[in-house]
Amino acid sequence: MSFFLRSGQLAILLICFALTTAFAQNRKADAINRYLSDACNAGLFNGNILVADHGKIIVRRAIGYADASKKIPLNVQYRFHIGSIAKEFDAVGIMLLQEQGKLSIHDKVSKFFPGLPAWAEKISIKDLLQYTSGLPDIKYETVHRDADNWKDLQSLKKLDFEPGSGYAYNNNNTFLRRKIIEKVTGISFAQFVQQHILQVAGIKDGVVDPTDADSFVAKSFDNHFKQDRLAVPISGWTCLTVDDFYKWAQCINHFCVISPASTRELLTPFEPDRQCGLGSGRMAGDQVAVHIHDGAALHYQALELAEGLKGRTIIILSNQRQGNVYDIAAAIEAILDNKPYQLLSEKH
Repeated sequence: MSFFLRSGQLAILLICFALTTAFAQNRKADAINRYLSDACNAGLFNGNILVADHGKIIVRRAIGYADASKKIPLNVQYRFHIGSIAKEFDAVGIMLLQEQGKLSIHDKVSKFFPGLPAWAEKISIKDLLQYTSGLPDIKYETVHRDADNWKDLQSLKKLDFEPGSGYAYNNNNTFLRRKIIEKVTGISFAQFVQQHILQVAGIKDGVVDPTDADSFVAKSFDNHFKQDRLAVPISGWTCLTVDDFYKWAQCINHFCVISPASTRELLTPFEPDRQCGLGSGRMAGDQVAVHIHDGAALHYQALELAEGLKGRTIIILSNQRQGNVYDIAAAIEAILDNKPYQLLSEKH
């Protein structure tokens, strides 16, 4: 058989494989879209979703309303609060500053804020990253801005436990991480995120602590279409579009801001099944095998599920929280893997 004949046959096989793969992906995309339409029609999902498989986006969709008026349809330009997932930006920021030699995660909080009580001499930045500081949670009944929380920390006499001896997931750890970044860099946390993280990741539409004056910010609301105010007790919450969220997931996977070693640090929990700087996940060598993080704020809910070894990413952003983002992701994964799944409407 001649070289040209063999080459022609190989080309035909490659074309057939590509067509078969494209057909399979289109079939799966159709199934995912039908699933999402059913969920929306049943009143069980309102938000934006992106699904990538084998490194290719196959579903990118906006479903429902941008606010409680039910007059403005969502589109993919809308930005959403992502709850606790926004903590990834201060965690990554801390590791970036360590790589630049500007701090060490073994530094104590007192190094940056000597005016805090004696407990600050015991808490390391790593404790803040792993939620092992012993700090109590924020007093949300009385804290309405950063200054309120700072005052509470200055008057705090005793920790809940010795740093490094236990685990308590709360936002005082997040608050101090962000304040340390501001102290080290001399700029606001919002400026730091924009200049040193979002721009590097190619994210153009991300916004930190949006207000009602910002356009294309999805407003959250409950099942009775009562809309929430955008105000949150402490600052530093990054809001993203579904496209920018995908860029961020890709940035984590490809180490566009911090190194594999720093990423591994942020994926290492204090104990199994505990939250860490990037939520949860694991690495295989110098590759991010799995990265999962969910978040909720007001009536927003978000989920980031990235499986680097499969080239698979599922981003779910909702502004009418139903507590079902993991159910949605599980059904999407089942469709992608050609496995049976249950309609969301059949579970309620």
